[in-house]
Amino acid sequence: MPIHFCQNCNQRFTVGFDTCDFEHICNRGNDVVDEEDVVVIGDWEDYSGSGTRAPQEVMRAGLTNELQGTRAGIMGKDKEADTRRGVRASTHRTRQHLQFINLENRYG
Repeated sequence: MPIHFCQNCNQRFTVGFDTCDFEHICNRGNDVVDEEDVVVIGDWEDYSGSGTRAPQEVMRAGLTNELQGTRAGIMGKDKEADTRRGVRASTHRTRQHLQFINLENRYG
């Protein structure tokens, strides 16, 4: 069995010689690399679970401003809570990252 490396988390894995593609679950103990942020546009259901959001809540997502009512808010500054990867927490959700690896043409 050949040893391969994940392009996302650099973790080693082995698969059989007849495998042409592989889906790797990144799990290095580093939340920034092991997870990904997905935009929430309504109800969702995938490998990480399911959830619901009302259409009104989705429509107003991203409007929260921690500087509302302060001088900085009046001057047009906007500050929101961010995820560990730097996107708005009010418009995104976090899930486990799965890396698709194509092994078919890896060696020529």
